Amino acid sequence: MDIELLISEHLAEWGARLKYPTEAVDALQAIASLVREDGELRSIFEEFHDRTARRGEWHREWSELPVDARVQSRLCERTSLFYLLAYMAALPSVEARYRQLGVSMDLFDDTMKDFLNYLGDFYDLRGYWGYAQFAWIWRHLTCELFRLGRLQYMLAPFYSGVTAFQRKLSTGGWPQKPTQGLSLGADGDLTGLDIVLLADPNQPLRVDGYAFGAGQHPSENEVPPAQAWKPAYQESIAGWRGHLVTPYGRVRPQVVFLPRAEWDLILQEGDTVLDLHIPSRDPLTAETCGSSYRQALEFFPRIFPERPWKALYCHTWFFTPQLQSFLPPESNIVKFQREFYLYPFPGSVGFLWSFVFGEKHPDPATAPRDTSLRRAMLDWIGQGKEIFDLPGVMFHSPEAWGTQPYMGGWDRKSI
Repeated sequence: MDIELLISEHLAEWGARLKYPTEAVDALQAIASLVREDGELRSIFEEFHDRTARRGEWHREWSELPVDARVQSRLCERTSLFYLLAYMAALPSVEARYRQLGVSMDLFDDTMKDFLNYLGDFYDLRGYWGYAQFAWIWRHLTCELFRLGRLQYMLAPFYSGVTAFQRKLSTGGWPQKPTQGLSLGADGDLTGLDIVLLADPNQPLRVDGYAFGAGQHPSENEVPPAQAWKPAYQESIAGWRGHLVTPYGRVRPQVVFLPRAEWDLILQEGDTVLDLHIPSRDPLTAETCGSSYRQALEFFPRIFPERPWKALYCHTWFFTPQLQSFLPPESNIVKFQREFYLYPFPGSVGFLWSFVFGEKHPDPATAPRDTSLRRAMLDWIGQGKEIFDLPGVMFHSPEAWGTQPYMGGWDRKSI
């Protein structure tokens, strides 16, 4: 079997194209040389390449990549480079697929930047070249995830049981900023709201309306306490009745009714959404996000016209609601969070911690305080306060990016 990336000259060309450091390319060249010269390693490599790049049987679970014991015993700490090279061996066929779809090579190069980013992260953490993000990078190699400007996107099913509704009288088809001084009385008055979410009836909730388990370490045997409750949800010919989710991800105790004559169902479980991801290292501003979103609105209907989508979806450590309590409002992280309508999820401190401190600093007692975000987070945790992540959706246009149409009319102190 001819595999382009096992040829020294081609591997050098791809290493340069992906902007790998010379030392990383040299390390991969050494692996390629071993594979070329060793019959057993070559056989394992070819079988893995056939299974992944040719048959599409990638490791898709959020777990470490299973490795062949023979490779591990031969290569030791270089084992991940063997599999990185095997993943990279799919790049020529991925490039051909991009051309077939009519996607530019500039976009191909931008999308594959994650290889370099994660390669660098591995080196920074361990001090030698290797790779760990196999459970993520397969999306790039199956032409599911694309980087368009500052942000990455892929089409995916919406797995949550929350439902979204839009008032029929919304101007121009987009939600308007809620009126200031919004109040929800016991009668469920929705004056001033154009987009609302009703809670997932299968998600147990804490007394305060956040998801049961939020802020805790996950436990398979954890049973909701007696005071936990599940929200109501009922659909009828007349409309929908349920508990309202505030844009900060907390469920209100009042039941509201949405008449069909006044509201449209715009998102429910199983619908296709545009799943947004935020690559690290580059500045994040309203301008760069809006520009990226405009590109996505042009790209996906053109490349995948058979897969229309209903909303922009994102689940990120940026959507830790407590960030709004200990970061300034002008923070780009806070501004990004406020563009979305958050909803309940049993998140934990681990998501935020992994991105702010990483594996290098697992202990808050010794974690560095060298940035304002790190200091603020450690101070918050030091006070015994909870932290958890949430998912969110948005429906407004790129031109409206920066208007914060969902949280803008809510008083944070009252939610």
